[in-house]
Amino acid sequence: MNFLRCAGSVLLAVGLLACGGGGAPDTSVKVSTLSPTIEMSLVDASGVTINSKALSQTAARYIKVVLKTKAGAAAPYTRITVALDAPDAVLAPTSGIGFTDDMGAMLMRVSPASVSAAGGVVATASASVENVALSKALDLAITSGSVGLSDFQVSPASVQQGQSLTVSVAVQVNGVTASSNSVPVTFSSTCGTAAPSPALVDSNGRASAVLQTMSTGTCAVTAGTTGNVSLTGSFTVTTPPTTGLVFISATPTLIYQSGSVGVNQSTVKFKVVNSNNDPVAGSQVSAGLTNTNDDINFCGAPTTVTSGADGTVSFSVCGGTVPATVQVRASLVSTPAIATVSNILTVQTGLPTQRFFGLSVSQPNFLAGGYYTANVNGNSTTITAYAADRLGNPVPQGTTIVFVSSGGLISSDSGSSSCLVSGTTGRCSVTLYGQAYRPLGSASTLGTSPAGDGGDPRPGRVTVLAYTDGEEHFFDANNNNRWDSTESFEDLGRLYLDRDNNKVFQAAYINVQTQSLESDTALSMPAGSVGAKACSATDIAANPGLSVEGTCNGTWDGFTKVRRSIVVVFSGDAIGQPAGYSITIPVTKRTQTVSASSSAVTVQLADLDGNPLPADATIAVKVILANDTSTCAATLGDTTIGKDLEPTRHTAALTTCGTGDKIQFVVTAPNSRESSYAVAVP
Repeated sequence: MNFLRCAGSVLLAVGLLACGGGGAPDTSVKVSTLSPTIEMSLVDASGVTINSKALSQTAARYIKVVLKTKAGAAAPYTRITVALDAPDAVLAPTSGIGFTDDMGAMLMRVSPASVSAAGGVVATASASVENVALSKALDLAITSGSVGLSDFQVSPASVQQGQSLTVSVAVQVNGVTASSNSVPVTFSSTCGTAAPSPALVDSNGRASAVLQTMSTGTCAVTAGTTGNVSLTGSFTVTTPPTTGLVFISATPTLIYQSGSVGVNQSTVKFKVVNSNNDPVAGSQVSAGLTNTNDDINFCGAPTTVTSGADGTVSFSVCGGTVPATVQVRASLVSTPAIATVSNILTVQTGLPTQRFFGLSVSQPNFLAGGYYTANVNGNSTTITAYAADRLGNPVPQGTTIVFVSSGGLISSDSGSSSCLVSGTTGRCSVTLYGQAYRPLGSASTLGTSPAGDGGDPRPGRVTVLAYTDGEEHFFDANNNNRWDSTESFEDLGRLYLDRDNNKVFQAAYINVQTQSLESDTALSMPAGSVGAKACSATDIAANPGLSVEGTCNGTWDGFTKVRRSIVVVFSGDAIGQPAGYSITIPVTKRTQTVSASSSAVTVQLADLDGNPLPADATIAVKVILANDTSTCAATLGDTTIGKDLEPTRHTAALTTCGTGDKIQFVVTAPNSRESSYAVAVP
């Protein structure tokens, strides 16, 4: 194709054509140069063009964008993006994205960013029509507005301290009621705090806040906004009336009688409050005790005091000579009818006493092993100490109880071999783990053990001793809860760890299995609590095996070591067979048939150390028939080994059993090892 330009027109040459002229016919074809178009303007809410291109602080303004195709037709439903080059103006929507209507036009709201915004901003609209990218820029002018405040309202005009009130002000911009959210107003007062801060103008052209009062008097509240424009209102805050006394605390809630090692004094606190439950300073408060028996008193401190800046008053209460309960009654001196009482204080003796100190073990026979049995490490049992004063009250929180052991490992939550009494339970616990050292049995001939006279020769029997600071038990003949010189008591000597459980202290003895030297362990005592006198028969009967003989002092000790011991068995995991026992294991402690008949079989089951099998082992009974015609059946009443320190007995009831039938007792240990003991039916 050839193009010729003739007199400003572009001609498409067909063949050999010349520019028309001189009346010659013009046979050229004209080609259009039109493209899609974009137009942009600023209009008001009615669509009238704002020639000044100035944004208004009070009236709505819109950016209008019109898109047309290259043919001059409207470009409907086309996406347009509008962007501003400065933050002094804002768009709605803030994304700046809109779409043309069916006339190819789009309106997007544009406003000053704030009433104080001023200057200029360029808005640029971008779109694509018929694959042609279009853009248009529009300069916009911004003039700051003039803010005015009027009609300050405070409601109510008078409140009590602590109550709230509402403050509001009318807002104008350039003399016109401000539009919603257009102007922030900050309310401030020396008598309280306002929220929200700042507050925005609502749809009625007012900014409002709630003011929470904090002080009393004639108060001012100021509304302030852009350009240091402010307006002031006033209100009155009155003092609320004193309406009550509130019990706050008694610290501690548990005190101990005079002479006890426990805390003897409690601080009881009250608060004077007004109708808003706020503290009231400078009020006189008087206190009295509901129980003054046995010298419960105010510790010599004043019983009328003045409330401090926080409205509180405190009174000291001291325990008397006996356990009791007591309350403090507090009242306003100016208005005695305004009064309250504390919660109950408890006065206790506090010291653990020997007769009220005990031990328990969650599982006295657990799988750990001994000399003649397989050793298993890591299993454990829980030992709990129980401590109370001589009237059965729990000992103070934080009382330390110490444990020592002749075998295994003792540990508490704190990682030590002691535990602390928590709360008001009067008890705490430690864990005994099965591991070396495992006791080897005693060859001592002194004393008496469960296995017979002398020390216990069976391996794996662990003695655990617990002790803490406390007092010897006495017999309170005159009921004053104090020991008097004429009153009898149970004397305690030096405490010791009875390793062979024979109830006699031995500085040296030989163990059965290795013939090596062993010894009981005597422990330290408070000064003056140990003497050189014999412990009386009544003392020994009350506290068997807990004192080294010849170390009592014949004097009641209010500060000694109360103590208690317990035996725990490291059990083996299999039934000991009668033929397999060492001669050192007492015959009465071995596995054996206790009785057998055609109607029942009773057996005693033990491990090879002569100890009971683990308490969490299971037991079942099986029948081995003598022949195919036998119908023997056996029923076992218990299905687990019991908690016991000695070998356990089990009975199987038999039906239609005869000579040659065998009854097999099968035990499965916690480590899944299975062992059995069979008895032939006679």
